[in-house]
Amino acid sequence: MLRGSLIGTCVLLCTLAFQSCPTTRSRSFRKHLLEQYRLSDDDIDYIYKPLYANNFYISKEDGEKVLYLKDPASGKETRYVVNKVHRVVCLSSTHIAFLDALDETRSIVGISGAQYICNKDVSDAVDVGYESAIDYETLLQLRPDVVFAYAIHGQSSDYIDKIKQLGMNVIEIPEHMENHPLGKAEYLVAFAAFFDKEFRAIEQFYWISRKYEEYRIKARQAAIQQYRRKMIDSGYTDIDTLNGTFEPVKVLINAPFKDIWYIPGIESHQHILVADAGGILLGSKPGVNTSVISTEQAYLYALQADFWIHPNQFSDLESLANPDPRFAEVPAFRDRHVWNNNLRSTPEGGSDYFESGAVNPHLILADLIAIFYPTAIPNHKFTYYRQL
Repeated sequence: MLRGSLIGTCVLLCTLAFQSCPTTRSRSFRKHLLEQYRLSDDDIDYIYKPLYANNFYISKEDGEKVLYLKDPASGKETRYVVNKVHRVVCLSSTHIAFLDALDETRSIVGISGAQYICNKDVSDAVDVGYESAIDYETLLQLRPDVVFAYAIHGQSSDYIDKIKQLGMNVIEIPEHMENHPLGKAEYLVAFAAFFDKEFRAIEQFYWISRKYEEYRIKARQAAIQQYRRKMIDSGYTDIDTLNGTFEPVKVLINAPFKDIWYIPGIESHQHILVADAGGILLGSKPGVNTSVISTEQAYLYALQADFWIHPNQFSDLESLANPDPRFAEVPAFRDRHVWNNNLRSTPEGGSDYFESGAVNPHLILADLIAIFYPTAIPNHKFTYYRQL
């Protein structure tokens, strides 16, 4: 097996520069296969070894470019020999965002759920439907080199099996299963492999990660300064002993969806974004899984919250208060500290936050910091969030 590719050298340089980043890969990929064949991580000729994402890598094997993907829910690992593609179908709006970042929207011949897609550059692509409503005849007529798909754990993926049975090349991208926001964005490199743009994608991701870290530091500095002012106002005089201490702002997230209130786990990408912006999600439990709380418990959290974000479909304060008027009396509501992530959306309810946001976690982070600490980023222009 040949080793030491040029892309590998580029990755090494990027890896050295990444040492100051907040979080890196949490576990080895394909651990049981490495053990099975008595190999070590050093035996793999990496073209790209992710720094944040846990469920893909790209290697060179017998002169071929190979993409390995893992479904973290089932543990299933899949090997794809990567060849350059020209015609692709994207069954997720995030796939469109990744290709847009690579200037490859012209390669997209088919999409899913056009009414929910914010990117106008794919308006000429054919809508093939989605999930159980896929139009297989139309899909066949498009003659795609690859169909980028996704699977949700616990839900039927029969439509993916049917596409495969029709002889089409289907690649299930697990980007939505990554926990760290930068882990999601890092799939830019995986998509780039299909267009021979790995160098470009590595540079782009490096820049995104550096901006993310710069914003994270700004948030911490703003939180420290805010805490110092609070202590001074309270009469505390020994300020030098605080040593960078700060109190994160308290954040309530979501609103009832079909009478159920969901709260992301502490290790979820949403909690990580809020934490890196200098906040803490009230009610989050350890782990990545989303938990369910009652409206009564949510109201108790709302009484503590400094800010309220992502109130589902609600677009104004009056509508938000209608289901339960008690919430109109909580501090965040009274102070108009309620923000939703639907600044850029389609009339049918598609949100660019869930589209291009996958590639731009640094912009989401900047928006959150500007909400929590308005002076931290002077003259900030919001990308995804708007105030109710």
